[in-house]
Amino acid sequence: MRDFENHVDSVILNFDLTGFTYDPQNFRELYETDLGAAALIFMTRPAAIALMCAATDIERAAVEPLAPFLVQVFGDAAIDDRFKQMIGHMARQVLEHIGYYHDRKSVQITRANLFSTASGYRKSPKDKNTMRVTPEQRAAWLMNTAKGPFNQWLDGQVKVDGVFDLKRLYEVAEKWGVTKRYDHLNPGQQRMNIGVALRKVVPESEYT
Repeated sequence: MRDFENHVDSVILNFDLTGFTYDPQNFRELYETDLGAAALIFMTRPAAIALMCAATDIERAAVEPLAPFLVQVFGDAAIDDRFKQMIGHMARQVLEHIGYYHDRKSVQITRANLFSTASGYRKSPKDKNTMRVTPEQRAAWLMNTAKGPFNQWLDGQVKVDGVFDLKRLYEVAEKWGVTKRYDHLNPGQQRMNIGVALRKVVPESEYT
């Protein structure tokens, strides 16, 4: 189970901050306090970055989902306008370091939140005028995303001429000690459940 947890973390929380150094600029006085140092630790944690990236991907202000956690961690200090401005300043440098681009300066946050406005970002310079994603583009994205090492490894054993073979799936599962059956589910759902179970027990060295 721990190997599976590590795998999930490596997929979702894989942010490369190598070489990152925060430049406080106009926030130096606040940054050079214990509070400022703690704020940077918070903003560079993988979980915080994941929340900002997720918000960005659905075109919301990056720091919006951080608000309740900032309040829990920093208490009344989180309400201070200067502190909130520094958080936004840190967010921009962190996101730009991992490949995001600043898009909008004052995204209105309409839900109850610590922030009323905050910056929005995008993944690439070409994303500014985003077009509607077609069903074909979505299907292509799903296909490419699903072609990770584990899925390629499993598909190679449970597909015959590109057709999924349910019997082979259970044979592979039994080989790795996974004996639970999901016959009440449709074949696709059985594949997903067995796949999750196999990820927990198959060492990464087997498929990378």
